[in-house]
Amino acid sequence: MKRILTSPSLVTVSELKDMLVAAGIACFINNEVSSTLAGGVPQVECWPELWIDDDAREAEALHIKDQWQSPQIQGTAWTCPKCGEKLEAQFTSCWKCGTKRR
Repeated sequence: MKRILTSPSLVTVSELKDMLVAAGIACFINNEVSSTLAGGVPQVECWPELWIDDDAREAEALHIKDQWQSPQIQGTAWTCPKCGEKLEAQFTSCWKCGTKRR
């Protein structure tokens, strides 16, 4: 078994777990219940952890994790037709003049 992720957010850990399960990678969340019991124990000791069952699939699981943590931006950079400002793909309107992307 290999630990893939530790996070203070059970929602975050669950989201990655769902992605790994969809890829056919057996996994489980450790500290799922104890994450709500933090108090007398250092908080980081109670954080939810995502573990995979099969060590041989670690590279695949880490690749999925990397893709999940840094989603690719769809589209291409563009230039505002009104003011000429160069903008990155994720922007749907110009930050400088407010013109919508066409």
